[in-house]
Amino acid sequence: MILSPIKARQPVRQPWSREQLVCARALALSNSIDISTCKCYSSACNSYLTFVRLHNFPVEPTPETLSFFIVYMSHHISPHSVKTYLSSLTNQLLPFFPDVQEARQSHLVKKTLQGCLKLKSKPTSRKQALSTANISLVLSNLATSSDHDDLLFVALLLTAFFALHRLDELTFPDDSTIRDWRKVIRRSSVTLHVDRYGFTLPAHKADRQFEGNSIVV
Repeated sequence: MILSPIKARQPVRQPWSREQLVCARALALSNSIDISTCKCYSSACNSYLTFVRLHNFPVEPTPETLSFFIVYMSHHISPHSVKTYLSSLTNQLLPFFPDVQEARQSHLVKKTLQGCLKLKSKPTSRKQALSTANISLVLSNLATSSDHDDLLFVALLLTAFFALHRLDELTFPDDSTIRDWRKVIRRSSVTLHVDRYGFTLPAHKADRQFEGNSIVV
């Protein structure tokens, strides 16, 4: 029995049953990563499970199995995506295979990935960045519109451009399984002034605890 040397008054709390503790822990673990991130992780895990089933390999993620998975998937998708897949696999398989992190960091896996990145990588292709000329073109065509959707698009475009928002912070996913109402900006948080406007961004990619930020444009 451990006795604390410091006397402190503790509030009276009722003990939980084991089932209650397991349920609460499961809920906490399910919220440790974002819903959309979890779905991407599950996709990577499904790819791995399909790979081992096709090739009659054990499911256990050993360095050899992971290295074969890397070369196989790098033939079909970008090795940079395969690198992300490995992080996803580590997260998803860790509860079942505690040694998966050690396998992921093995010399064989690292060198296999490095080789595939050299052999299969392609130049990054990016869309042309928006410019103020693009913004002016949109305003000249839509700013005087009476259509609600047109005005909403202009508001979203200007806010995203001048407040440096990521688009998923201002939009709602088409996929209903990854929607999170806690991230939706509330109209009640909007403030209007003569020379500026503002609102509360309830969460974003770097705000994992939903502390929120005040945005002023």
